[in-house]
Order: sequence, then structure tokens, then C-alpha cells
Amino acid sequence: MNLRQLEVFRAIMQTGSTIGASVVLSLSQSAISRQLTSLEQEIGFELFHRDKGRLAPKPEATALLREVGELSDVLVRLKRRTDELSAGRSGRTLIKMGFPHSLTTTLLPGLVRDFLADQDQVSIELVSGPYSEIERAVMGRAVDFGFVRLPTDDRGLQTMPLLKSMQLCVLPAAHPLAEHETVAASDLSRLDLVLLGRLRSSREDLEERLRKALGTVRCRVEVHSVEASVAMVAEGIGVSIIPALIGDLLKSERVAMRPLSPPLWNDYGIATLRDAPLSRPMLLFIRMLQQRLIGDGGHTQAIGDAVTD
Repeated sequence: MNLRQLEVFRAIMQTGSTIGASVVLSLSQSAISRQLTSLEQEIGFELFHRDKGRLAPKPEATALLREVGELSDVLVRLKRRTDELSAGRSGRTLIKMGFPHSLTTTLLPGLVRDFLADQDQVSIELVSGPYSEIERAVMGRAVDFGFVRLPTDDRGLQTMPLLKSMQLCVLPAAHPLAEHETVAASDLSRLDLVLLGRLRSSREDLEERLRKALGTVRCRVEVHSVEASVAMVAEGIGVSIIPALIGDLLKSERVAMRPLSPPLWNDYGIATLRDAPLSRPMLLFIRMLQQRLIGDGGHTQAIGDAVTD
């Protein structure tokens, strides 16, 4: 077996599907399936029950996961150390940070450009993935800090609240509900929904509200990124509910975005290890991040004076 096979196995265990693993590892779904099949052929037995696109781990997979996780953590720390040594030889300080994929393709490119313009002695590595993966990267010292949804699943992390963001309903531009200033959960009765993956804790909160209002939730398409959700709505497949934090960065003439009523807010912040204080360049980057995420429409609001020199 090789390291890629083990990475794929671990990602499938974490996400529950080849689709989720493809998002985490930035590989195609077919590549994920090939790696899993190759691993199972090499070890001589199947690791998962296949059921309508979902993968349920067998006892053998659960037993193997801990060993694979420990090996992966060692390799992550080794890569981190070699990266630090390489950066040191060039006279630069390496900052490694974890962010959800949706931010790495929208807000962060411009932010990184402006930050590095005044930081000649700094290099950056961006690690992207779902919030749970970012938390694990922080705990495994693969990154210096990570942008996470609060509260974190791992109570051993130290967190710095940055902002709160409401949920937005995304509608095709010509949809009748686009004429409303806000959209209530009851307005979505009998409408097809495009929802973000079930592994997100925010999905659980949302479905609970929808069930109370609708009785049943008509999820027509499940996706694993906010960009994909907005793209599906633009094609008229259904309506979606996404965090304004990222939705405000994806505005399009093809969709309308309206706040849910009553508002549903989520908190976000920075996660670090308790024994790893942030450097001045890191704090500067985080302050710039907070400033750029606060929009003019009131959909996203700062939480106190979280970032100071």
C-alpha cells in the first residue's frame, strides 16, 4: 500500500463518501474510487459496504483507521518541518494556515496579495478543506492557525472569535420569492432544495428549522461546496441556504440572495493550539481577514475587538 491510498481511505472515513473525499483531497471522484479499489485489492478484503453511493465502514475499516491516522499525523509533522527548513534557507518565515475551500478561491487571493506586499520576509502555505479537517490540521500542527466555525468540535483548541454571519436563501433571479426582503422557512414548502453536505453541523441546525416549518425536507441535490450550491440554483434546479460569509462573495445576476427570517446566525473565528501564540505577522493577516469579511449589508458582523496588536 502507498501513502495516497491511505490518504484516500482516511478521507472517506471522515466524509462518508467518495464525493466528500474528492473535495477534501482535491481529486476527482473516479481517482478516489480507483485508489480505494486498489487498496482493497492489495489487502485482500473490502473495507466498506456500498449502499446507493454511500460507504458504510466495516469493522476492519474502523480498526485500521487509528493506525492510518497516527501514520498520517507523523507524515504531516515531517512535511511541516521540511517546509520550515526550506523556508528558513531562503531567509523567510513560513506561515501555514487552514481555510475552507470556498474562501481560498474567492477572498483569499486578493488578501494574500495585499498582505505579502508589505511582508517581504514571509511565505504562506494555504491548506483547504472542511472545518473538521481544518481543526484536525491545527491539532496535528500541520498549520499555525485555522479559520473555523464556532464552537469547534475539539474542545482542546484555543479559539479567537472574529465574526458572526447569517444564513441566506439563494433563489433563481426570476423566482417569485426574490421579490421578498426576507424568506421564512415556511416559504420553502413544496420547493426543491439544494443543500450543503450532511457532515456539516450547520446542516443539522438548518434541517431542524426546516422540519419544524415544513414537516419534511425536499433535498433534491446535495453538494459539498457553497460555489456548487449557488451554481445549481443558477440553473434553476432548486433553492439553497448558505452562509452569508461566503455567499456575499459569490453574488451573481443569475441568483438572488435573501436573509432567512427569523435570522439564523453562525459564529466563526480562528483556532490555534493553546501552547502556540500567534506572531505579529499572523495577527496582522487575521486582522485584515476580519476587516474584509465584514460586509456592508449587515449579513456579517464583527464579534467584539477580537484582533489587536
